[in-house]
Amino acid sequence: MDQRTRNSIRIVLLFALLLVPIFYALFTATDLSYSWAKKIVYSGVVAVCLLFPALLLKARTYFIVEGIFNFLFIPIEIASLYLNRQPTSAPFLQNILHTNRMEATELLSFMWPVCLLVIAAWIGYFILAAKVENRYLFGPLIRKIVLCGTLLLFVGGTSTMMVLLKRLHSERSIGETMAEAVGLVEMKFYKIYPYNLYIHSCHLLQKKHRIRQLKEQVDSFRFGIQPMPDSKELVILVIGEAARYDHFGLNGYGRNTTPGLSATANLISYERVYTQANQTDYAVPILLTRASADRFELAYSEKSLLEAFQEAGVWSAYISKQIPSEITERIGTSCDYSHFYSKNIDIDGNYDGQMIQDLQSHVLDTMQFFVLHSLGSHFRYEHRYPASFEHFLPVLGRAASYAMISEENKDKLVNAYDNSILYTDYFLSELIRYVASLNRPAAVVYISDHGESFWDDERKLSLHSSYLVSEAEYHVPMFVWYSDEYAASHPTKIEMLRSNRSKHLSSESVFYSLMDLAGIEELVEQDKSICSPSLVSIDSIYIHMGSGQVQRIAIEDIR
Repeated sequence: MDQRTRNSIRIVLLFALLLVPIFYALFTATDLSYSWAKKIVYSGVVAVCLLFPALLLKARTYFIVEGIFNFLFIPIEIASLYLNRQPTSAPFLQNILHTNRMEATELLSFMWPVCLLVIAAWIGYFILAAKVENRYLFGPLIRKIVLCGTLLLFVGGTSTMMVLLKRLHSERSIGETMAEAVGLVEMKFYKIYPYNLYIHSCHLLQKKHRIRQLKEQVDSFRFGIQPMPDSKELVILVIGEAARYDHFGLNGYGRNTTPGLSATANLISYERVYTQANQTDYAVPILLTRASADRFELAYSEKSLLEAFQEAGVWSAYISKQIPSEITERIGTSCDYSHFYSKNIDIDGNYDGQMIQDLQSHVLDTMQFFVLHSLGSHFRYEHRYPASFEHFLPVLGRAASYAMISEENKDKLVNAYDNSILYTDYFLSELIRYVASLNRPAAVVYISDHGESFWDDERKLSLHSSYLVSEAEYHVPMFVWYSDEYAASHPTKIEMLRSNRSKHLSSESVFYSLMDLAGIEELVEQDKSICSPSLVSIDSIYIHMGSGQVQRIAIEDIR
């Protein structure tokens, strides 16, 4: 075999390796399903994007550059396509950065053959690239033709888009139309590897920079609340984790997962509450601030629910079983008391019930506000409850790993999940029992940050953070408990709490409802408070999906 043939084989092998995520996307990406036309167009655009740098660089340099900025990161793209059936998005990258180190190590330990294969592919790629002759892959004439053709394709695509947009919006200026057209063309690169990886990485860096810029604004922010009069009222918000509305017995589930709550007096369960995000990093800030999915920046530019209570002169505390995020860590430092438990969330004995003892040791004879951020039903489910709560069997056991998440294990996973709901019922019932024993005006509000999927329909979604709208992930349990003393002080509010239980609500209502429960009237928007006769039942909601996209969805279309 002569030198030229060996060089050609190396080039073919290198291109084959670079095209792995593209071939995989053709058979897994949801956007390309059921349409050969889309697959053909996608393949053509990707081929042009992949070959474009080869017009400017010699072969060896080109393959080494592609190896460093493309091939090394292919496992991330494959993982996103495998888990989400979509190319890498900003939230997926953020989840990778925020992944618990022990969980990541454990997952990789179960995938060691794949890890070895990836390392071998990396080594093999760069050995081949180093041996490629360093000359241009195409002659001068072909390079010029392809270069001009690519530029004409981009200009032509943008111009066509401008014409279509101008027909739809004739009142817009040429500049506005051009900006939108360029933006739409740019959006196509959000799903073309490796451009999507770098675009979303840049967005994450920009977000971090923006958060740093907003820090001074947050520090000086004031709600303008007048100090509350002396009171003994106690208000508690419990944030659940990954709890589904339809797996609570008191909401009609076939299993009795909530024996304690079902027997609790003065408890109102809300039937149609929808979270605005299916991942904790976005769902929790929406609960704790005036932010919403379509105005999420407010989570970084304004202070939180707890700081609003503090401004009103109310002693506030944040107790969390979750790993602190940028926002919750900042909130914690501003509270009168905060406690973040171990960052290793899967250690034995790390149960939500411990937060009750923490709360008990800080209850004062004055008005107070507590937020308890629970682990709830965070995978691994078996670590969320003591062995005595293992009622639904069989389960995978405490050695369950992410490698065992499959539809074949659905029954065992659901059993363990329901056991975690059973323990959540115990935790909340014990909390309410303690608060009731104080014989003071008090209210406890519970809402889950998001739900959880278990291969519920033909889309085969599992866990959460999916790129698709799923009722299992967005329809969340929410209830309010109130003490007899609170009912005696606020009979009209109790009447409204009951009459509003069937209205369609979003998680955005939590902030305003807690303000109303506590009597901090300056911040109450009556159309968003469950205590108000003016509460509006929503017909649509903005939803922040796992892909990072925010969509407005009609409530009736959530599936």
